[in-house]
Amino acid sequence: MSFLQTCFRISFLFMLNILIIVLSSHAQEFEKKYYLYHSQTISIGHGVGNIWKSFLEKGVSIENYTIKSNGPINLQYDYEVFKNFSVGAIISYSQIKGSYNNSGFVFSDQLIIFTALARVNYHFINHKKLDPYLGGGIGYVYSKYQNNLNTKSTNVPGELGYSAQIGINYFMLKNFGVFGEAGYVGGSFFQLGIVSNLTSKKHQNCSCF
Repeated sequence: MSFLQTCFRISFLFMLNILIIVLSSHAQEFEKKYYLYHSQTISIGHGVGNIWKSFLEKGVSIENYTIKSNGPINLQYDYEVFKNFSVGAIISYSQIKGSYNNSGFVFSDQLIIFTALARVNYHFINHKKLDPYLGGGIGYVYSKYQNNLNTKSTNVPGELGYSAQIGINYFMLKNFGVFGEAGYVGGSFFQLGIVSNLTSKKHQNCSCF
């Protein structure tokens, strides 16, 4: 089993255990669940562990070559169109830099990744504070590689992007909260961030079973 597969399984199982604990502790409250049609949320998150780093690691076979990364930074939007189902989009950005400097030989390179995906999520239960969900997405990946030697690399991501996620929104305030996702999201296996509920007061006051 590869390192990436191990990370994926650990993050997925970790998030699944959190969901089970949360759902169990609020079981009685969920019996009074309600659904808000046309709910809208926007969120921004940061991935934990950048999987795009593996493309530089595989493409450069130099001892003492070091890699640093920024991101992935993810911006997400969700709109609930059917009962328990939402559609939306996620835009992600990552920058990975590699460097080597020894005995006068200097090598540096970087890989920039933009992804734009359409997503669909199924929301298990609708609660005033908790919103657990499961979903997936598909879209486009743009990548740009460059180095100081002006050589090209074929070891870059393909243009087809996808995601598979299990997550939960927790609203500490009426329209503001935090969220976490595990799976394959925006170039990482786990992400944390903040979420805002954009639903109008008109729809917030409408409870539909």
